[in-house]
Amino acid sequence: MNQNSIDFNQSIDNYIQSLDRKEITKVSYLKILLSFNEYLKANSILSPNKKDILCYKEYLSKRVKSASIQKTIVVLRGFFTYLDSEDVYRNIMTGIRGVKIEPTFKRSSLTLLEMGNLLDKANELSGSIEGMRNYAIIALLATTGLRTIEVERADVSDLVAISDEYKLYIQGKGHDDKDLYVKISDDVYQIIMKYLFLREDEFESLFITHGRNNHGERIKTRTVRGIVKEVLRRTGIDDKRYTAHSLRHSLATNLILYGHGTLEEAKQILRHKDISTTQIYNHSLARSQNDGELIMSKLLFERKEKEHE
Repeated sequence: MNQNSIDFNQSIDNYIQSLDRKEITKVSYLKILLSFNEYLKANSILSPNKKDILCYKEYLSKRVKSASIQKTIVVLRGFFTYLDSEDVYRNIMTGIRGVKIEPTFKRSSLTLLEMGNLLDKANELSGSIEGMRNYAIIALLATTGLRTIEVERADVSDLVAISDEYKLYIQGKGHDDKDLYVKISDDVYQIIMKYLFLREDEFESLFITHGRNNHGERIKTRTVRGIVKEVLRRTGIDDKRYTAHSLRHSLATNLILYGHGTLEEAKQILRHKDISTTQIYNHSLARSQNDGELIMSKLLFERKEKEHE
């Protein structure tokens, strides 16, 4: 077995080609392995060992979230297990522990009133074609819980009318095809159609850019996030905890809060694979409704006031 330096670029290509995974998963793994290879090159590491892996973990801990580090470890384990099985390089991942994944539910939910204010403000700013696009995007996010990447991937042809029902077919997280759909209300459908009518074009993408230099390009997730942040600011909410993803949280939280959906129904709408992911919304809701601190404060300070009567 080769214990010296090897051509990791070629080994990475061979490994990716050997995987019996979906194409989107292969792309994800490839990015992780190429980033690791760039780290090795940048630090002049020709023959990585276990210590180098630990240093890489430390390096990542200052740059990405715990979930990303854990995924990197999983990918590297598979990669070095493959190299070992092919007698290309020893498995230096043996004994390398994963990391504790921090809760990802850090985006605050909007109340129903705040959601309504957001839509009203987006409508108020919809005087231009760009403003109309932004209104359509926010209405879609607020009522369907779509992820920003799903908005980016959406095409005009994905929006279909069947009988009296409107659906938008989407390529969900971890899916190669557009085999899932969300239901679109008549109100939201009309907003989207008004935007498409104003466009007067035949671009494939449901949402496009309207700048002078980049007109007609498929909108990107960072643009979607920027749109939501800007309209949130216009409503008086300027806090890093409120993002485009907050609209997804807000949909689930408000449906459960107002008795219009069960946990299982929220799981289905949000397309979670595991009910434990959806359970986070129940925990968040229970926390927001638990006023124990305020009750204790009232008991303590009322006691003090009574003592001085």
